[in-house]
Amino acid sequence: MTTQATYEYSLQDASGATCTANAWAKVMPTPSADERARLKARARELLKQHDAVLVAHYYVDGDLQDLALETGGCVADSLEMARFGREAPQKTLVVAGVRFMGETSKILSPGKRVLMPDLDATCSLDLGCPAADFAAFCDAHPDRTVVVYANTSAAVKARADWMVTSSCALAVVNH
Repeated sequence: MTTQATYEYSLQDASGATCTANAWAKVMPTPSADERARLKARARELLKQHDAVLVAHYYVDGDLQDLALETGGCVADSLEMARFGREAPQKTLVVAGVRFMGETSKILSPGKRVLMPDLDATCSLDLGCPAADFAAFCDAHPDRTVVVYANTSAAVKARADWMVTSSCALAVVNH
């Protein structure tokens, strides 16, 4: 059973006024060691049964990272997860990460089925560039060359001229 935990924090607006804002997180109860072992064994069976490989981001729970490594998957950053999935022989990728990571995996592996344990998992970098706002910007500035960061949605990437990671951004922009 998942519960939702709410956290309060101070937020300052452009005028300098401070208010209290709320953030929330899904919180799963901690399973017993026996339950964790049972769940991992069942996940191993399902991965094998469905010709699937688990790719996990560095930020996900350690049990998921361990399971990925124990079953021939990988633990990596978002781009390396997608690259690993492209090269993996399995027909299904299980992406333990945020939504744009699953989308990136699908972009690099269009012929594979991509599953995500939580479609509501989001990233602040991705949320900082809403697709509708970005589309409006592109429409208002058709003469601009637009570069976006890899940690954005497929809808944002589709409107961009270039997509970069931190390691290649400067070279692409200077080109």
